[in-house]
Order: sequence, then structure tokens, then C-alpha cells
Amino acid sequence: MTEAEKVVAHARKTIRDLNIPLPQGEYQYAHLALCVVDSVYSLGVRYESVERTVADCCRRLRWEQDRKKSTVEHSISEFLNILSPYENRWEALADEVFRNRQRTSTRSGILKAEAVYRFAKTLQQFRVETFVDALNFTQRDLLRRAITSIPGQGSGLSFNYFLILAGDTSAVKADRMVTRFVADALGVRTVSPEACEQLVRDAVAILRSEFPRLTPSLLDYGIWNYQRQQEESRDLHCSRAAAS
Repeated sequence: MTEAEKVVAHARKTIRDLNIPLPQGEYQYAHLALCVVDSVYSLGVRYESVERTVADCCRRLRWEQDRKKSTVEHSISEFLNILSPYENRWEALADEVFRNRQRTSTRSGILKAEAVYRFAKTLQQFRVETFVDALNFTQRDLLRRAITSIPGQGSGLSFNYFLILAGDTSAVKADRMVTRFVADALGVRTVSPEACEQLVRDAVAILRSEFPRLTPSLLDYGIWNYQRQQEESRDLHCSRAAAS
């Protein structure tokens, strides 16, 4: 059995339905800037805090969050124009717009609010303003290198997740959840993010004849959701055991 076939077997065993629907909420953002906010703030935290941060940002900007409810798509430049008074006032930006003081790293990391601004500024420099721009952009490797040069973004996970949220169905965010799933499938302790990404894509290629709607980004979501449920179940069990 190949490594990709092992991932397929593990997916069949653990994920109840591989006709994975596109989730709502973060996958239906009305503006590309919200994909930036989500992708930066989502690293290393529980997703509930990210949902609150995006909602607080939308209230501050007076933007509709849901694509189905919005009549306009605000550009990256519009986002930066609103945030421009906060440039180099990162604590104020964190407090007044995002209401979240998380940092990209507990050790000398910059505020995620600053990382969001710098991420958006980089998109603007590459003239990536809207969802169409993000999906049709042809210099993706150059953009990736520019984004990963931002402090705290070196792993590329935020960039990959940004692509998924923007609608790139081939993107995979090989975070700890997804790499752990693939490592379990292979029966090894660890797997590199690069190998993980490729194996998820290879697994989709095997499964697609049976599940024609399945894409790498959808399988990524299915894996992540399964692993999250496993962690929540484990945490609940540990808390009950501690209380008994």
C-alpha cells in the first residue's frame, strides 16, 4: 500500500462522509481582507477566538461579514485606508479594531494585528485586491515569499489558509491537526508539512472517482474538523477524570 493509499484508508475509517460540504462562515467571507484576518489570527489558538475577532473587526469597520448578505466587496486598499491611522500604533489597532492582543509567537512575536496589516499591505503591493485577483494571480511563489518574510508567517500556514479562504480548492493548510492525521495514517510520529500537503492532494486524486466534488481544500477541512472533535473529546475526558 502506498502512502497516499494509507491516507485514503485512514480517511475512510475516520471521516464519516467524504462528500464533505463546503462549510459556511469563514468560507463565505464577503471581503478578501477578512480572509487575511482569519488566516493570521487562526494560528495556534482555538477557532472560537478567531470567530470573535473577525466579528469584532466587521463591527468596527461596519462591514457585512457574510458574502450572501453583502451588496459590495470591499478591496484590500479600502481595508488599509481604514487602518492607516493605526500604522505603527499596533496596540491601538489590536485593541480598537480586532479587540485581540494575541501575538504571532509567545517569544518576541509581533502583535497579530500588525501582521494582518503587513499581510494586507503586501497584497496591495502585488495588486491583489479582491477574490478574483487572489484566484487569478500568477506570481504566487513571489507573493508567498513576501508573505512568509513577515514575522510569525515563516511557516507559510497562514498563506495557505488565506488561499483556501479565498477559494483556492487546491490549497492545503498542513497545520498540526492535518499533519497529525497524516502521521497517524502512515504510522509515524511526524510528517513534514510539504509531504503532508502532497499526500492530501494524492489522496484526493485517488478518491475523486468515487467523490467527484472532493478537492484538496475540502479534504483538508474534513481532516481538520475530525481532529478538532478528537481533541475536544480528549479534553472533556481529561477534565472529567480530573474531577472524579
